[in-house]
Amino acid sequence: MTERRTISRFFRINLWLHRWCSLVATLPFLILCLTGTVLIFHEEIDAALGHVPVPQLEAMPHRPLQESIDNLLAANTDERVASIGLDAQDHAGLLMAAMVPNEARRFEGIKMRYAELATAKPTAHTVDPTRTLTGFLLELHARWFLGPVGEIVGAVIALLVMISLVSGLVVYWPHAKKVIFGLLRRGRGPRLRQLDLHNFIGVVVLGWAFAVSLTGVLLGLGTVATGVWTAATLNELRDRVAGGDVDLRRPPVTLDAAAAAVERLAPKGWKVGTVIYPGTEYSTPRHYAVLVMAPAGLGRRLFRAGLVDAGNGEVVALLEMPWYMQAIILSQPLHFGNYGGLPLKLLWTLCTWLTLYITVNGAWMWWDRRRARATHSRNAAGGAS
Repeated sequence: MTERRTISRFFRINLWLHRWCSLVATLPFLILCLTGTVLIFHEEIDAALGHVPVPQLEAMPHRPLQESIDNLLAANTDERVASIGLDAQDHAGLLMAAMVPNEARRFEGIKMRYAELATAKPTAHTVDPTRTLTGFLLELHARWFLGPVGEIVGAVIALLVMISLVSGLVVYWPHAKKVIFGLLRRGRGPRLRQLDLHNFIGVVVLGWAFAVSLTGVLLGLGTVATGVWTAATLNELRDRVAGGDVDLRRPPVTLDAAAAAVERLAPKGWKVGTVIYPGTEYSTPRHYAVLVMAPAGLGRRLFRAGLVDAGNGEVVALLEMPWYMQAIILSQPLHFGNYGGLPLKLLWTLCTWLTLYITVNGAWMWWDRRRARATHSRNAAGGAS
């Protein structure tokens, strides 16, 4: 008898968690699903809207990277480069430069500018990421227009969804042992039919939904974790590396020299993907942060960071990401499904909409049950009088 009461109590607790975590998360999760569906195809959307240029001489040999930087600086005298990106897979033939006002020390007010690697000439494209459709939706999806606080809010919402999924499985398990999986009972009212659909679709997408929710939690904590790691690492470097600040707009060591210095120390075949210039929150006032990655596999995500003295070109450290940073980095492609081409993106879209359906369907069943109880109470009261 005691064991039955314990099981019953455990079941009621999970039923309560499943109901209320789902209800609290319903509206924000609706927004996350709608924005997430669009963001799955953000590369295709940006290309279709003309936000990313198409290089005319992609197959030609590349000019030195510093030539592209010099030309961008000459064309934009009130800006400096905060970071550059080289993406041979999605933006082949282009150097992508995140440029900020000369006095800026943070990645705020960024404008994305591009140069063709084959000619080192800037393109006519200038993109403010916050003013594009995908940029607007990403700010809503990831930050709720609240900055870093919004990322924590997103992590809490994802955590509520995770709790709802696990507790829902506990609630469904006794039912699963009695009924054939996938059975939709007919002729017994719309609510029971909706419950069967809720259970069936919930089990089908459970693994996917849990993975996306878990990665949502990790990504929501990403800025905090990155800040902690970079602050600890950079503070240690500042304490043991001598030398004054450098010209942030035109550091003495060129971009090509900094990239080559780190590539010489990295594993064979690893190439530079991103370079963060001195004077940002992710570098020091004197050092480049050069991120190198493998040509294929997980190494394209789990990069290593080389810190290069922008005054003399010395590599002062080549760092591997700690485990928690690796988990966060790997969460991004798994969360958005943008690592397996169009078929995977379509699968992610289908799973997103199925998960959205069971969320809205669950809220409807809760509301319908409350309405039925209220109607029954009124009828009972009317009959007693």
